[in-house]
Amino acid sequence: MQKITKIFNTALFFLPAIILISILSLIPRIVVSAINPLGSFEYLKNVSITNIANGVNPFKDFSFDFLSEKKNDTSHSNSSNSINPNYNVSEEFFASQESNIVIKKDECYVKNLTHLNSSEVKSIMLSPVGFKAEKNSDNPQILIMHTHATESYVPTADMPFNPNYAYRNTDTNLNMVAVGKVMTDTLNKLGYNTIQDSTLHDYPSYNGSYDKSKETVKKYLEKYPSIKIVLDIHRDAVERSGTIISPTVTLDGTKYAQIMIISGADNGYMNMPNYKENLKFATTVQNQISKTYPNLARPILFDYRNYNQQLTTGSILVEIGTHGSTLSQAKNSGRAFAECLAKALDNM
Repeated sequence: MQKITKIFNTALFFLPAIILISILSLIPRIVVSAINPLGSFEYLKNVSITNIANGVNPFKDFSFDFLSEKKNDTSHSNSSNSINPNYNVSEEFFASQESNIVIKKDECYVKNLTHLNSSEVKSIMLSPVGFKAEKNSDNPQILIMHTHATESYVPTADMPFNPNYAYRNTDTNLNMVAVGKVMTDTLNKLGYNTIQDSTLHDYPSYNGSYDKSKETVKKYLEKYPSIKIVLDIHRDAVERSGTIISPTVTLDGTKYAQIMIISGADNGYMNMPNYKENLKFATTVQNQISKTYPNLARPILFDYRNYNQQLTTGSILVEIGTHGSTLSQAKNSGRAFAECLAKALDNM
């Protein structure tokens, strides 16, 4: 009896604390009940010893933000296409129009800066290409590489502002390698065996980039003589009076960075005897782009430039946007270019 009395007295000692804790635990439910009375009534009506663990709790979706530090929710952020406003960027559309130097054939435009007359250039444009890439081949048909791999794009709103940013980045998730990967993956999915080289030829030294990339391409051609096409993927840089210009086109609600193909010509001193074959290839691809993605492509730049295009008759340099484009826009364009290249190859 004395033992029972001792236990009872101990329980009485802790009883006020138990009652206080119980009352405090009810406060959140009382508050939530005021907010959601019907749900609370339904919960209390159905609660029992057997279903209390499995019952639908009307309180579970409520949180008391004032009891914890608020965090910014970025899960639905759509800033990947929104340019950081601290960078002075102007989005513009570069239209293609015939002129004394811009030649049009079908839907393809060529900006002729060579000494060849318009009729001669026009006779080359869209002529039959002298090679055929094999579809679904076990051997590589296309090489994608980057002489200036560290070229990158304007930071977006979710990136910090850096007044000293030079629009170059060694992170291959943010520079031209990232765009080239989208192109490589797309071409492989469409049946054209494509490999990508991710060497940063312009790092740590920008000088000599083309000499380095030339050696890289030669090694691939020696290892894989099946390669017909070499794409050197860059981005352009356009500024006007201190404003960065971003050539942009919107198609079906999606923004694309406009593309420019460069096809080099030989003035007799550049060791490019087959440059006209490259122009045939460039114009065939360009024509397909213009038909599939109208206004995505700016006129092909046909000029006295080498860019290692003497190594194959399917060598072109492709500028995907400018330093004022976003990476997202550039990837959209890279994917579109690859789709059109595959379609052009299907019809060669």
